[in-house]
Amino acid sequence: MKLLPRLLGLGLLSLLVALLTMACESTKSTSGEFGSPNRIKGEVIAKPESRQIVHFTDTTTEYKTPRSELAKAFIRQFNDGTVVDKIQVRKAPVDAGTVATYYLIGLGLRGGMFRAMALPLTSGGDNTFYLRPSAERYTLISTGCPACFFNFENGRIVGTSCSESSPGSHCDLKVEPNNELFANAQ
Repeated sequence: MKLLPRLLGLGLLSLLVALLTMACESTKSTSGEFGSPNRIKGEVIAKPESRQIVHFTDTTTEYKTPRSELAKAFIRQFNDGTVVDKIQVRKAPVDAGTVATYYLIGLGLRGGMFRAMALPLTSGGDNTFYLRPSAERYTLISTGCPACFFNFENGRIVGTSCSESSPGSHCDLKVEPNNELFANAQ
């Protein structure tokens, strides 16, 4: 007789655990490459490895990561003595109807030669842009050029050009599949 109440109690406990497990699984949201939606505010929450860089309003550009911190990170990423003294976020030219792409760009010098690095940013919604570690890294190295420029085609960097066309002057572009801009940040 004592066995029946125990079995009934165990059965009810199992049913309760199963219902709790199903309830937890149904509220779990899927996350894409970038992050998952915040159900309360309706904005995207970035994965921990992404870094919020900038937020645009109608009238201002607000850097969420200070430019001084970005400059130090670019200097670490170059890792060759390049001194980065200018940081900017720029919209890449695109064809009509194409989603705009923004790049975080660090500009500087090494031994008097122009250097630049561009990293594509990912939109987090609400005009906020993030840098992912898996974002490509485009590095410009000048030889005899006072300044080099990234050449764009439909929002993508496809080459370089030199500000002057004198003999022996050129800009070299190196593309890496990822970046470590904030991997070793203190």
